[in-house]
Amino acid sequence: MKRVKKILARILAATMITIMLVGCGTTENTVVTINNEKISESLYRIYLWTTQQEFESLTPNIWDMELEGKKTEDVAKERALDSIKLSVAAKQRAKELGIELSKEERSTIKDKSKEIIQNRPELIKELNFKPKDVEEFLSYGSLIEKVIQRISESYMPNEEELSAEMELIRRDYEKATVKHVLIGNKDEQGQDLPEDKIAAARLLAEEILQKALAGEDMIELAKKYSEDPGSKDNGGEYTFGRGRMVPEFEEASFTGEVGKVYPKLVETAYGYHIIKVESHELGSEEQIKEDSRERIKQRFATNELTELSEAMKVEKVEAYNSIRIIRKEELDISDSQTIEPSTEVVVPE
Repeated sequence: MKRVKKILARILAATMITIMLVGCGTTENTVVTINNEKISESLYRIYLWTTQQEFESLTPNIWDMELEGKKTEDVAKERALDSIKLSVAAKQRAKELGIELSKEERSTIKDKSKEIIQNRPELIKELNFKPKDVEEFLSYGSLIEKVIQRISESYMPNEEELSAEMELIRRDYEKATVKHVLIGNKDEQGQDLPEDKIAAARLLAEEILQKALAGEDMIELAKKYSEDPGSKDNGGEYTFGRGRMVPEFEEASFTGEVGKVYPKLVETAYGYHIIKVESHELGSEEQIKEDSRERIKQRFATNELTELSEAMKVEKVEAYNSIRIIRKEELDISDSQTIEPSTEVVVPE
């Protein structure tokens, strides 16, 4: 089974890595209780911090904005709670399924926890993260992956589901190989050329297009004329999948006739392209089918765990309301002081 990479985008946004801090056996400074699991402030702040990292990666002034009519800070706090609810659900389901972390897994997590504490002393000190909490953070990241994997094994998609999923993802497996010549419309600073030079560039590109259509070697044309440093020296060749190139370039590359020069200049933000389509690959049907089956199974498992997490009973105490995001500028830490999960949980989109 392929390793999962994403979890519950709608519910967690990008906060899946905060799913661990439950059941630590302490009631000190409890700020929230989820299905009788008491969560202390120090534990809550670890996954709140990871949530904060994801939010701040979107835009530097995220905390001065509103999302869905709410302060971004309040949204982040709720997202962190969504994560802890998911972890409680995973813990509960793991117990029902008889799932535990192996000795080897726990040893790896312990080592990773020590590494985090050693490499991020500023963060640990500033936010008062306790070593045992960091270890729990990593433990639950591994546990939820095992739970989702086990649940997914109990579901087998039918042919109708499989066919629909295959059609949905098929384009992701397409590849095109092209050779091209670029005549640029920007100067060395990336600014648009004057109108007369743009006109001259287009005229040159038209001349090269006619040469290519007449059968001149694209490799030689690229080496002689192309202004694309990324492909000029290898005859203008690129092999790429969907979504890798600017739309105009992609459209011509995937719709053009194989073995032929695209009959028109392709204009993009970079300039004028002369494109010859060398090949189209549709991807292995068996691979597409297998990946589709895995996506459906993972989605089924995620939905089950999500439903369980949504049923969790949440009780906040007054102390929860006073918790605020501590912005980076308020902390005496470097940019490297973040915490990564030990594993990633995957839910195909």
